[in-house]
Amino acid sequence: MTLPSFRVDVQISTHQEGAEQYLVLHDPFGIADGPIMLHVDMIDILSVCDGETTIDQLAVLAGVATDGPEIMQIRMFIAELDTMGYFEGDRADALRQKAIEEWNALPTRPPICAGSTYPQDPDELRRFLAGFEVEVLEPASAAPTMVLLPHIDFRVAPHVYGQAYSHIRSSDADLVVMIGTSHYWDGHPIIVTNKPFETPLGVVPVIEHPFHEPLADIAHKPEHSLELHVVLLQHLWGSRPFEILPILVTQSVFDIENLEKISREIQEFVASTNRKVLWLISGDLAHIGRKFGDELPASMLVDGVRTADQALVNALEDNNLAQYRACIDAHGNQYRVCGYAPTVLAHAARPVGRGRAIAYDVWDEIETQSAVSFATIIWD
Repeated sequence: MTLPSFRVDVQISTHQEGAEQYLVLHDPFGIADGPIMLHVDMIDILSVCDGETTIDQLAVLAGVATDGPEIMQIRMFIAELDTMGYFEGDRADALRQKAIEEWNALPTRPPICAGSTYPQDPDELRRFLAGFEVEVLEPASAAPTMVLLPHIDFRVAPHVYGQAYSHIRSSDADLVVMIGTSHYWDGHPIIVTNKPFETPLGVVPVIEHPFHEPLADIAHKPEHSLELHVVLLQHLWGSRPFEILPILVTQSVFDIENLEKISREIQEFVASTNRKVLWLISGDLAHIGRKFGDELPASMLVDGVRTADQALVNALEDNNLAQYRACIDAHGNQYRVCGYAPTVLAHAARPVGRGRAIAYDVWDEIETQSAVSFATIIWD
């Protein structure tokens, strides 16, 4: 018997209860049942569920008999997880198809961050977002053509979001091209939903567009990178009507043919609308520390990150996309810049002039010895 492949899109986190540590398996697309909690020792079994290792090889690795009680328990454990949809195969395929059909039948994209990242109650949400307002040293002198905003949790970066308020308010755009990181789906270079975005502040319509791929639309279900910006736009523009073109981007967009073709198609489509357009990039900068796979804690890496971030910001301010890419590619994106793909696609589709970084910060998550950096940059 060959062990099945554990689904790569299932998230694994840890949970501590007293002296015991557990694994939490969570399927962001809702294909598998859960979340479920397993003892941390089960990671050794899941790590060899690769579609190649056999049960006999696992027995040798574990130093137990292939027909012993330990292997029988492992067989039962794997069979149960397979039934729940955590392994690639017929069962997961059937559950995936069912989840996609249910998602595609929804009339709007429901919010996933309401009640956690931001308040569910509309009045409380407006007060919450109004609290980001800061005294802007450099108020908007001209409406921006393009803005880079983070998508980190509102609660840890209110001032970095707030610095953009006056600039976004000054725009009279009635179409916002939103280009954000796809954190959970990597099967297509871009995924553009046709579902209006629903938030506690109302529903924002999506412009009719030619990019929709029904099998990939579910990528928008768990994704926060565009939802947070929709909420900000609703708050800043009030009842003013506008539409969005919500684009999620994956790493496969970097294939040179993909990038040239997709950026040209987006550029031509947006130009054909004859609309007043704001380009809004959703992306954070570095992700470092133990939570993100580094052996060292973030505190020992943050100085290097600040230096690297400054080089990226300088390149974007100079509108030097080649230099921006060179800075990241030189070290294989070792700092995991999650705004990399959407930033490159946006600038390829909409050339702009010189930019200005108006805010920058690093959030240090002390309990996990990890950190995330982020910036707000505007291009007039």
